[in-house]
Amino acid sequence: MAYRLKNGVFSVRCRHQGCPFNTQVKIESTLIGATEKDVELEAFKIARDKATTKHDAVYGSNHYLDDPVIRKVGGTYEPFGAKS
Repeated sequence: MAYRLKNGVFSVRCRHQGCPFNTQVKIESTLIGATEKDVELEAFKIARDKATTKHDAVYGSNHYLDDPVIRKVGGTYEPFGAKS
């Protein structure tokens, strides 16, 4: 059985010392994977990429968003498709 993410919201925080960047990213695309872990890994990648764009727009080349803290703060993983 496959799983999909519904209403996914992730919090992304920069680990750079003194950086106040902390944003919430909403995943609106449909993510489907064989397991909940597969869906979660893809969602983390998308959240990191969106947060990197926001971070670079504000802080530019002062420092980069390296190794951010990413947490799921909303959303559920729902079974999708036929049961086997």
